[in-house]
Amino acid sequence: MTEILRNWIFGIVGAAFIAAITQAITPDGKAKRVVSVVCGFVMLTAIIRPIKTFDYGGFRQSLARLSGEAADISAPLDEVNENITRGIIEERYAAYILDKGNAHGIDAMSVVVETAVSDDESYLYPSAVTITANVTDAQKSALAYDIESGLGVPSGEIVWTD
Repeated sequence: MTEILRNWIFGIVGAAFIAAITQAITPDGKAKRVVSVVCGFVMLTAIIRPIKTFDYGGFRQSLARLSGEAADISAPLDEVNENITRGIIEERYAAYILDKGNAHGIDAMSVVVETAVSDDESYLYPSAVTITANVTDAQKSALAYDIESGLGVPSGEIVWTD
């Protein structure tokens, strides 16, 4: 494909070079006007000719092949990007839960948040939380309420460990 484009550009440049030399050596008068018109037609032919002989089927195949290669190259990058995004979102949700836990008087606490992809694959949301801490039933209830109301994680998906 690039070879065809390169040849087309060389053809245009060659036609322009010949036209410029021909016009420069032609004497002024009626002959120069005729040569200018002929050179214009030669230039127009050099520009339009590849359009007439263009292989649209081959171009379509090349375009499809290149699109497939682009998808193959970008697929691993999309996966890496999703993993990085998932990690950032999980860390932010965990920080939210740690702040709420500190507000309820829970000091030594670790939080692991798991995310899931929405049905339409447009966003990530927290789907499960694992909390490791020594807490009273009142603290557990208050923090579970904050997680359920603030993040939308059902209480059945909150796992408590000591």
